[in-house]
Amino acid sequence: MRVLLLSTYEMGHQPLGLAAPAAALRAAGHDVDCLDLAVDPASPERVREARLIAISVPMHTAARLGIELARRVRRLHPRAHVAFYGLYATQLHDGLPNADLADSAIGGEYEPALVELADRLASGGDTAQDGLPDAGRAPHAEARSFARFDRQRFPVPDRRGLPPLDRYAHLDLDGELRLAGYVEASRGCAHTCTHCPITPVYGGRLRLVQRETVLADIDQLVAMGARHITFGDPDFLNAVPHSLAIAEAMHRDHPGITFDATIKVEHIIEHADVLPRLRALGCLFVTSAFESADDVVLRLLEKGHTRADMERALDIAARAGIVLRPTWLTFTPWTSLQDFLDLLAFVEESGLIAHVQPVQYALRLLVLPGSPLVGVLRAQHLLGAFDAERLTYVWAHPDPRVDALQREVAAIVEVAAASHDGSGERPEVTFAKVQRAAVRALTGRDGGAAIAPQRLNAVPGLTEAWFC
Repeated sequence: MRVLLLSTYEMGHQPLGLAAPAAALRAAGHDVDCLDLAVDPASPERVREARLIAISVPMHTAARLGIELARRVRRLHPRAHVAFYGLYATQLHDGLPNADLADSAIGGEYEPALVELADRLASGGDTAQDGLPDAGRAPHAEARSFARFDRQRFPVPDRRGLPPLDRYAHLDLDGELRLAGYVEASRGCAHTCTHCPITPVYGGRLRLVQRETVLADIDQLVAMGARHITFGDPDFLNAVPHSLAIAEAMHRDHPGITFDATIKVEHIIEHADVLPRLRALGCLFVTSAFESADDVVLRLLEKGHTRADMERALDIAARAGIVLRPTWLTFTPWTSLQDFLDLLAFVEESGLIAHVQPVQYALRLLVLPGSPLVGVLRAQHLLGAFDAERLTYVWAHPDPRVDALQREVAAIVEVAAASHDGSGERPEVTFAKVQRAAVRALTGRDGGAAIAPQRLNAVPGLTEAWFC
């Protein structure tokens, strides 16, 4: 049966959200077509040829784009079975703006469920059993939403038919651009941070991708020209022996390949002895979700670390020779104007201005269906209605100046990213503009102090700036 897998955005990476299910579906005998709309134009012909059209929604931006894509797919091919799959599929299902957008929404470990769905569509059988939607019902009937957490044997992602790596984000190493590949050694997360979109879906579950599967995927990415690998796990040190064994085998097989990973502050401290080993194996930088410089907000988010821990993590990474690139959740209902200025001061005094993508200064808390923060915000009378277009519950800060500042900062970083023929302005220039806006919002006066001297070393990173 003809299956069309669609991706709208995967943070600038060649979409693993297409390659992984393509492998499972092809192994089951289905004719699979993959289309990444982040780099290629839509194809009405390819849409009309498919019986099952599955849209990958691994993140918030992709989910918003995916909803508009589903509307177009419905117009082009009303009789197709349309499915959303990925992290955002099930938790956003109840808030979808139109009930007829999808026939199925599959969260968690989606490969086995997509194969079962395709098998039953191909046979014309009833898919209502075993938690699958009824493929025989009329289009636009009420969609079925479910999550699966099978402990599956992960197939090696099948990247045939995907655009080449040179059309995606590159590693920028002191001005030298290198092709980069993206893999996952695990899914889910052992932690349950209250703001994280993984928490409502996986609820602390962790699924390890078999070592041989990850290494085979790295092999094919290297054959495609990759000289750098991003490990996209929510936390690379959720399972230290597993991740370290993969990094060691990758270094043995491809000694010139570098990599980056995401690691919690808590794990950087707990596994401080592992970081020098990761550096020796080729780790250039680590992304870590600092989120806030305010301990009260960090407790509400259940991050498992404090501001002092962030300082320790920076020191541990520096001594290991690994660049730490923090990410931030800069605007929450509990973040005051002074808190925002304190965060900027932390970045400046820690010499991190070049380490932080400017878009991070504008990020605003998303509150998704099923989030533990729904009850917290409701009890504090801070939660509004669910906005089906923005795919988040509405909230307004008690101090309207904070919301006004968030909008101003968002405009600053958007203009900065588009300046100088698309290359973007220097991070310290954008930082100074954001800092001046924050001072003006708090004091009503225009001005800002000189920025503290920053480290002159080039900061390695990927050329894709977004992280949500």
